[in-house]
Amino acid sequence: MTIHKFWGAAWLLILSPAMQAQFLLQHDGGLPVVRDTVTLAMPWVGGLNWCQVSQADMDLDGEKDLFIFDRSGNEVIALIHQGGPGSSTYTYDPIISTTWPFNELESWAYLRDYNCDGKQDLFSYSPGQGGFSVHKNVSTGSELEFELAYSLVGSNYVPTWSPNLYVTQVDLPAIDDMDGDGDLDVLTFSIFGAYVEYHRNLSMEQYGTCDSLIYEVRNRCWGYFSEDPNTNSVDLFDSCGFNVPNPEFAIGIEKAVRELKEQYHLPIDGTERAAAHSGSTLLTMDLDDDGDKELTLGDISHENLTTLFNGGAVNDALITAQDSTYPNYDVPLQLPIFPGAFHVDVNLDGKRDLVVSPNATSLAQDFESMWYYLNTGTDEVPIFDWQQKDLFQRDMLEFGEGAYPVIFDHNGDGLMDLVVSNYGYYQPGGDYPGKMALLENTGTATAPSFIVVDTDWESLSASGIGAAMYPAFGDLDNDGDKDMIVGDLQGRMHFFRNIATGPVADFQLITPNITDDLGVTMDVGMFATPQLFLVDGDNLLDLLVGERNGNINYFRNTGTLSAPVWHLENDTIGELDVAEYWNVTGYSVPCMFLNGNSERELLVGSEAGWIHHFNNIEGNLNGSFNLVDSTFQDIKEGSRSSIAVADMNGDGFVDAFTGNYRGGLGFWRNDFGVGVGQGSLDLSGALELRPNPAQEQVEILVNGDLVPGSRYHIVNALGQEVMTGTLPQGKALVGISGLGSGAYTVLVERMGIRLRARLLIAR
Repeated sequence: MTIHKFWGAAWLLILSPAMQAQFLLQHDGGLPVVRDTVTLAMPWVGGLNWCQVSQADMDLDGEKDLFIFDRSGNEVIALIHQGGPGSSTYTYDPIISTTWPFNELESWAYLRDYNCDGKQDLFSYSPGQGGFSVHKNVSTGSELEFELAYSLVGSNYVPTWSPNLYVTQVDLPAIDDMDGDGDLDVLTFSIFGAYVEYHRNLSMEQYGTCDSLIYEVRNRCWGYFSEDPNTNSVDLFDSCGFNVPNPEFAIGIEKAVRELKEQYHLPIDGTERAAAHSGSTLLTMDLDDDGDKELTLGDISHENLTTLFNGGAVNDALITAQDSTYPNYDVPLQLPIFPGAFHVDVNLDGKRDLVVSPNATSLAQDFESMWYYLNTGTDEVPIFDWQQKDLFQRDMLEFGEGAYPVIFDHNGDGLMDLVVSNYGYYQPGGDYPGKMALLENTGTATAPSFIVVDTDWESLSASGIGAAMYPAFGDLDNDGDKDMIVGDLQGRMHFFRNIATGPVADFQLITPNITDDLGVTMDVGMFATPQLFLVDGDNLLDLLVGERNGNINYFRNTGTLSAPVWHLENDTIGELDVAEYWNVTGYSVPCMFLNGNSERELLVGSEAGWIHHFNNIEGNLNGSFNLVDSTFQDIKEGSRSSIAVADMNGDGFVDAFTGNYRGGLGFWRNDFGVGVGQGSLDLSGALELRPNPAQEQVEILVNGDLVPGSRYHIVNALGQEVMTGTLPQGKALVGISGLGSGAYTVLVERMGIRLRARLLIAR
């Protein structure tokens, strides 16, 4: 099997006829948003929750940028540095953020230069394998590019070789040159969880160059300490009698440890101890310019950092002191929960700073979760001076965990405003008060702009509904204004009447726990996401309700214009389910709309983060809707996605707002150029796959002329070409029975234009 360079960023997205040529969405970060009288610098990035931060030149302009991996949605946020040395200004690049393999990462990811070519390579967790992979940075010219170098990095555990150097999806290892020879070594907690293993890279020793990753455990107890099973401090001077033969970083250490333990009346024990829990973050820094590395630890159960000071030497590591309130000379970190620390130069002044963010996947600070300590010392002897809790978060729309936009003209001025719901904001003790925010459109019909008016709109946090509120708007009492139905985490819905006497909406809870036509409380399971829409065309607003399972419930309104009655017509309308085939949850969020031909179409957010596009709805409410695309416009900004559409600039084309679990929003301008649902997009070529999803075979069809000898390429999620062939007369029927279920990319080049489409194989 040949491993090919990824085609991703260089491939132009071409809309296929199956998409009806309705959208050509471009991420637009320039739509103005003001919060607290300040115009946000990066409002539409999509939020930040629990991040890992690395540094690399990603736009290849010679300046280092910030690579942020948010594990709450397994998404990369590429922030490109602006303004030269000393500047802390960054801009978001959505194209670089989706460079392969950035869009395939899970759990943790670092950029480190392992082969000493000056380009930062990608180290990332290998799902399900208890280890990590490495992609080599092979960028040339002006385009960031990677190729797979190691699918799984192994290590000699002495005497047993293991195909995986053990790192869990929970921990963050330290990947650094520990012995000063120029290649990258690894510190990671052992499988028992109490001791740090030193995996030495033997590339320099064996080859005289640092271009390989050849690991061997040279100390099972680096620094001669063990993690305390009851606190997040450590026990010093452990004798580590279980160590490898002749451990490195141990010259004279065993004797010194014994003497120190005798001096402090500590037990001398040669047994490896298991930790009480699993979950630690590791960062190595030389804090005193003596050549050896100190170690900063974060713990899964705590909110502080513990820094361990190395009183040994480069080849003689011994932890002799610890600071469990680091940095105790400034503002000690208190960040719930499970902090991970990152040593990066935020303002490019030549001195690396400290950024700290939770390494959690839940129950952690989510809207002030990027603590920033500026280095006011030197790079060799840093002094970390606390600056803020919300680095970059204060520059963007940030609503805690989850952000789900719904379009609603709240003040009757004809300009579409945004109501943004969320799962909630973290509070100590794990409480998540759900809130809604109001973004008022203060622009014009052709140039929208927003002001964040209220982050607890209508005081809904005090309504008693709780977390995960989601609104739907429509006139349900025939009085000319729009009322509101709110779904909740428990799968139920609540009716709020608009009691305003003027144009500005004002809601009052009238009916908690709405009932259906049988008098039974309407309950869709969990995470009800309602939409009011004229589904069956009888002039009565019906209810579409998404839920955690991934299906959409259809409640038909059998009442009147002023008194709705809800009848469960179908709990799986269109036979659709947006859960991935390997998962039982889908977190569907519906957005039905009318295209330019007044035909209903449906966009659905999902747990995986993709937007699903359906048509063939007219006259087919009891049938199966047609899945046009399961990766609508290639938009994926994070897990638990949602989308809302409206013409925001009066050009006749529907634009889109997107939300995700990272707690922020995206804005996507429609540059299609033809009215929605009308006409067709005449591009140089269009790639169509049918059926899609497929099982045993798929037809690859290119509309337009092809150069003789043109080929198709099918690439798997690792960027490996798994099939290729010719396209006689622009099409080919390809047998795919030999490919496993999953997502693939089909690539074709036509007359210099590169086409790409996502193929799903589901059996």
